[in-house]
Amino acid sequence: MNIALIIYLVVLVLIAVRSARRVKDIPDFFVARKGASAKAVAGSLVATILGGSAVIGAVDSGAKLGGAASWFMLTGALGLLALIPFASRAYKHGKYALPDLVENLYGKGPRTVASIVIPVAWTGIVAAQIIAAAKLLMTFTPMGYTAAAITAAAVFTGYTLAGGQLSILRTDFFQACLIIAGLLVLAGFALFNGAGDAATAAGVTSAVTSAPTSAPPFPFHANFTPFDLFLLILTYGTTYTAGPDIFSRMFCAKDVQSAKKAIAGAACVLIPVAFVIGFLAVYGVSLGEVQGARITAIANAVLPPALIPLFALALLSVVLSSADTTLLSSSVIICGLFRIGTDPRGARAPQTAGAASKSLLKARAIILLNGIVALLIALVFTDIIGTLLLALAVYAGAFTVPVLWGLLGLKAKPKFVGAAIIAGGALALAGKFCPAFPGALGAHTGDFLMVAAFIVNAVILAFGREKK
Repeated sequence: MNIALIIYLVVLVLIAVRSARRVKDIPDFFVARKGASAKAVAGSLVATILGGSAVIGAVDSGAKLGGAASWFMLTGALGLLALIPFASRAYKHGKYALPDLVENLYGKGPRTVASIVIPVAWTGIVAAQIIAAAKLLMTFTPMGYTAAAITAAAVFTGYTLAGGQLSILRTDFFQACLIIAGLLVLAGFALFNGAGDAATAAGVTSAVTSAPTSAPPFPFHANFTPFDLFLLILTYGTTYTAGPDIFSRMFCAKDVQSAKKAIAGAACVLIPVAFVIGFLAVYGVSLGEVQGARITAIANAVLPPALIPLFALALLSVVLSSADTTLLSSSVIICGLFRIGTDPRGARAPQTAGAASKSLLKARAIILLNGIVALLIALVFTDIIGTLLLALAVYAGAFTVPVLWGLLGLKAKPKFVGAAIIAGGALALAGKFCPAFPGALGAHTGDFLMVAAFIVNAVILAFGREKK
């Protein structure tokens, strides 16, 4: 495995170096010259969504969620499908990142708020990818958690700051195929060989459909109710409709039709993959207590030894793909806050060699700093799904309603938009940290605060609504 890992890292370095040579200015670095095909954008969407925090974290949650772990990707697919009607307007008003869209819809004030809040939340997403990659490396190498986290962060941060969007789009389609093939092969061996026990595999299959076993079934159970699904759609699914990573992929498309085809294609891929993930989540419970990522424990139990290193690299490559996309999205927003790549009036910077070189140097410095902060978070928090859902909940409570409000063609005064973002984000954050109180309703206080974030957000926008 160590030799395979070294070869893999060398290949990544070569790709990054080649991509870096093709990057001439900020548009190259941030949106790959807006020339990507529907196939490339769809592949990038799938690779980003099927990141470590989604796949590894969902399978790790099998003991609690069982087959209901499928809902993570199913709500993601639902969120993507909901974006399609808004894609034309979003593509028209967007440039590099979501704050550009917010500014074109509401003005500079809300853009500044978005440029501060989103990177804070998205750095948590980057940290979740580092956690996932570290758990992978711990399972397949002798590394401890700290060394594995540092190694993972160094690899994808270096790769991102070297090649930017050009290198990400170039490798994402291949990486998406790798992870899907890896998941299908793993599920196939688990189903038919199950560590040499076909009866065990059959029992796991029945758990996913209906029969109660040691793992809860799909779609609902005591640990995952219809209300939990509602909250998941609200705080997780909506980030696929109005999330920075999704818009950053869409803004790379060569035209709006390519963007729409890419979104629809990615959603269709996620639906069957969701059920494969749910199956693996349930199957992993049969292995009992494991060290590191549960999906790698399944691989060690059911795959032939020759396939294990390849499966490990497939998982690692998709973790890195999701991580570099998320890191770049966050860093692009920070660059926009400091007007890197633009003149003081917000226009595109003069494309002289010197100006382009200075802008790229500043952008790469921000990516490096952002990666370091995410690493520090990952060294403190080691729960993938918890870290992921905390960051996404804060983002969703703050931005989902304002973004969709604007894409619907509704107007609001900038100060009300800013207030809505801050109030919604604060309530969502409070909901995640609020302790449970006595009584049946008290146990759901945090959930009620999450729902209130969206309601308060919409009420503030309604009070500040402007006529067309």
